[in-house]
Amino acid sequence: MFPRIFSFYSYIVIAVVILSFLTTAACRRVPVNSLSFDDVVYAYGSEPEIWTLADGDTLSVPVIGVRAFSIADSMLVVSTNDNTGYVTVLDLDSLNVMGRFIKNGRGPGEVLSFPGVASICFESQEGSLSASWGSSTGVLYDWNVSESLTEGESVVQSMDLDLEGYPYLLAALPLPGGEYLIAVAGEDRNTITRFVLTGDGERKVTPELARLNSVVSSGGTSSGQIVGGKQVTFSVPGFNHINGSYAYDTVRQLVIEAERVRNSINIFSLDGKYARTVCTVGKRIDDVSEISGPVSGDNYTLQPKAYPEFFSVFHWFGRSTGKFIRLYAYGGEPMVEIPLPEDVFVYDFDINGGCLYTFSPDTESLVRYDLTRYIGRVSSPVQER
Repeated sequence: MFPRIFSFYSYIVIAVVILSFLTTAACRRVPVNSLSFDDVVYAYGSEPEIWTLADGDTLSVPVIGVRAFSIADSMLVVSTNDNTGYVTVLDLDSLNVMGRFIKNGRGPGEVLSFPGVASICFESQEGSLSASWGSSTGVLYDWNVSESLTEGESVVQSMDLDLEGYPYLLAALPLPGGEYLIAVAGEDRNTITRFVLTGDGERKVTPELARLNSVVSSGGTSSGQIVGGKQVTFSVPGFNHINGSYAYDTVRQLVIEAERVRNSINIFSLDGKYARTVCTVGKRIDDVSEISGPVSGDNYTLQPKAYPEFFSVFHWFGRSTGKFIRLYAYGGEPMVEIPLPEDVFVYDFDINGGCLYTFSPDTESLVRYDLTRYIGRVSSPVQER
């Protein structure tokens, strides 16, 4: 009798295990039309450490109308909407002004487009700091910050990128060797094409970029309203559903593509040796084929930033979670979550000083939090691949 009873219950246990496995596999199967690679790490069920912010120091920045900031090479770089000098550079410790740069115009050292310092890429090489960004019309700008501080005036170079029929330049991420990772909206406005622009103008599409380029959004919408007594139609392109923000880890030579309104972050090299996706929320990567209508306001992943031991993003998954920063290992594993005040929209870390800075555009409040007791514990192996 006992062997039979044992065998019967064994079959039940095995059946339950198999059913559970099949259900999990079905939930975690990567959709064909998704911003994801086959190797996926799921944040769901992880237990990252929680860092609670307290006793922050509100800094008195001697600049009126600050809209964004960034930390670069022991300097605080802030931007305003003042087109006679968008950017002010300050010493991070003393907050003394070191210079004011980036004017709007067509003359030497002037620009026709500036997105704010939170949306540009700072890069330090051999002791020289530079920053770069692109305009939607296809102009790449490179601002030599170090030389500008020495000369006392903006040192900016620009290059016209031939969009070759693509309607918009969406991103321009500087890479080593004078290369760029370029993202442009497709001619149908429902796709995004990514390629590496080499120093001699060649355009290369790696297998990882080709995989992401294959995603097609059908989420474009049109709406009409009466303006000045006439019917006007407004079109919202579908690429808004699949557009991402970028960062680059110079230590591991990895690109971070954080999808702004999808639940995936892609981590990949451009030599074909590494490609992994983080599913940031939920048990299943978003199937873009199921997305339609306007962009929803309940899932945002913004401001990816690469640091030596981790990368970070700003998450907002609806009112139930609130806003928070999540620190990830370069293998994709969530390590830390930092809940943020409701009015904070911009952040950056001063790794050397062990501090987190947050900014509220509504109140122009820049707050510094001492995290030295925490930040030294965060470590991500250099050899992730």
